[in-house]
Amino acid sequence: MMKKKTTKAKTSFATALIAAMLAVLGMLTTPAVGSASTSEAAYPVSSFRLPYGASLLAGEITWYDRSVHITGSVKAVSTGKTAWFLGESPNCLVGPETRTASVGETRGFLVDIPCNYPGGITIVYVRMYDVQGNYLRGDICTRNGCVHQD
Repeated sequence: MMKKKTTKAKTSFATALIAAMLAVLGMLTTPAVGSASTSEAAYPVSSFRLPYGASLLAGEITWYDRSVHITGSVKAVSTGKTAWFLGESPNCLVGPETRTASVGETRGFLVDIPCNYPGGITIVYVRMYDVQGNYLRGDICTRNGCVHQD
């Protein structure tokens, strides 16, 4: 005599089959772990650090194909300080972009400088001014790093 399969066995098999199919679909649609950091790592990053007394302008420039992304902060201690950025290439002159911190303040910033030509921005001038517009410190940055201007 043949035994009839139970509903429980059919349900377990169906559940296992659905779980296996979802796992396969997940592997096909989910990006590999670390893929975002791998693509970000493909872009050069230059760091700048411009101290002036107890004040400080510091950050990083990420060099993309047609733009640069600048992040960091400007800290003002004795008087207000202004961070100043200008992007340049044979095809573009963009800026200046400025961010100012008042006395006793540290202000974070995000600055994007576009250049919609192959090669994008090739030089970024990074400068610190006081609130009266007096030049204090500067760096000239490329994809290979930053060099003090003063």
